[in-house]
Amino acid sequence: MGKRAGSRRGRNTLPRNSSVAETDRPKPIHCWAMKIGGDWKINGDLPDEALVISLQGLVNRSGPQLYLLYPTKGYDYTNTEAIMAFYHKYHGVDHKTIKTIPEALVKFRKYIRGYIVYDPKLRDSIVLSFTAAGIMDGVVVAPEQIPMMDSLGFKMLVDFRGKFEGMDTTQIYQWAYNHYWNRCSHKALVYLGGAEGDIMQPAIADLGVADRLFFYDLSTEPEAGTQYKLVSMLYGKMRPFSFLFGWHSYMKDTEDSYVTLASHYALRVEGLNTLPNMSFHRWIKLPPGYKFHANHSDLKNPKLEKKIYVSFIQSDGLGLGAWLRPGRGKIPYAWEVNMYWYHYAPGILEFYYHQASPNDFFIGSLSGPSYMYPKAMPPKYLPTALKMASKLMKDLDLNMFEIYDASDSLNRDLPKSIVDDYFKYIPNAIGFVNGYGPAHTFAVKDGLPFISFDYYLPPTRKVDEVVGDLKELATLNPKRPYFLCFHVREYTDVKGVIDIMRHLGPEFKIVPLDVFMKLAGMDPTFKTRYESTKQPVQLFSR
Repeated sequence: MGKRAGSRRGRNTLPRNSSVAETDRPKPIHCWAMKIGGDWKINGDLPDEALVISLQGLVNRSGPQLYLLYPTKGYDYTNTEAIMAFYHKYHGVDHKTIKTIPEALVKFRKYIRGYIVYDPKLRDSIVLSFTAAGIMDGVVVAPEQIPMMDSLGFKMLVDFRGKFEGMDTTQIYQWAYNHYWNRCSHKALVYLGGAEGDIMQPAIADLGVADRLFFYDLSTEPEAGTQYKLVSMLYGKMRPFSFLFGWHSYMKDTEDSYVTLASHYALRVEGLNTLPNMSFHRWIKLPPGYKFHANHSDLKNPKLEKKIYVSFIQSDGLGLGAWLRPGRGKIPYAWEVNMYWYHYAPGILEFYYHQASPNDFFIGSLSGPSYMYPKAMPPKYLPTALKMASKLMKDLDLNMFEIYDASDSLNRDLPKSIVDDYFKYIPNAIGFVNGYGPAHTFAVKDGLPFISFDYYLPPTRKVDEVVGDLKELATLNPKRPYFLCFHVREYTDVKGVIDIMRHLGPEFKIVPLDVFMKLAGMDPTFKTRYESTKQPVQLFSR
């Protein structure tokens, strides 16, 4: 393996010492913080959580004033405390603590015109109450919170209790569209889905309230009939490359149908519904002259051996997943980068780039400047999407890119025309990775590889089973070198991957992803293959 660049510490942050001009130092940011969390049940802790999140959206319209500290365990994003500590050290952010909701309401009274009451018996009324909160400058409350609001002198702006009796989901959001759409900003939408039933985790709603966005929870499955028609109409009213924040409803539709429909309208999917503090993060700016510098290996004279080369990519690794869990830094490892954060939340990216060890490598994702399916996009928009992705890669010092397309439920492969587009419009990439589970698209152009995953590590797979799978792959692919690209879900930490690799022999060699790409381009032992309806679906072998 070639010599790797050193840690980014000191390379990615300007010196905070006497040699830095006072005008270059960050201006102090004084804010307030509240702890948030609980069971997120509609008839449990959600009333307090929804109120505070909607309040955060109102307060942070004019600056970074309210930051929410989510649990470090048991919640999707466990990094809120670590990011605040980083902001304190490198951006001059300090905070005082607000302990109660009445205290917060009194403190930020000037931002609140009143309150919106949702019907706890009707989930859709909670969703659209966030739309109303954004355009009416109100906070979202449950009926039992009305006495508190009245005692503090706030007025009721809207009462949704009983408002939608006898109406189905389509009729409810059609009503919301008729009454609220023209008062909303149309630069983005919020799919406030996620867990179904009596659970709702609307952390992303602070951004939607701050920006006066339209919230919805409509199925993107064609079989959903009127829901599908209405959400298609909403998507059709958005400009190409607008954002869709939030996430689909797990019991209503699928990730595949959601991203497929969004891509059909050239929209950018960004999630999740559980993503916190986005109305705060966008106010944290990079220091003057700051440049992102990712780790890159020395690729001048890599040594090619008759080995099984293994390289790992962790999905949802920045924010979700294993970054703050055991093992990181002990083996070469690649992490998907949420590239849109460069514009929406650059401070989060600075946090990860600063924390990265010499063994942490970053890869651009996913399919475009945000999550998109290239086969589902109108062909006229794909070149623009890839150029946008290429620009973000340059801004973030990335030279590898990942693609995933599930618009065809039976096929994760790409046609030659789309593969050629990636080579053409992302010329700064030294290689591409395709798929989520194993796929069969492989190509090389001018020494640059386009490789599909050969293995997907599901969260329930036991160590001995994974070891058996990898040994089977080695048998099915006897030619050496064999390039085995390995997808790790966010549920597995790096320590777990290390435990797996300890059971394999010296023929398996872990290398950084950029070294993997370079070696694969030098000796592409895989066959060139593209999407084909005649291609058999195989679990492991290419």
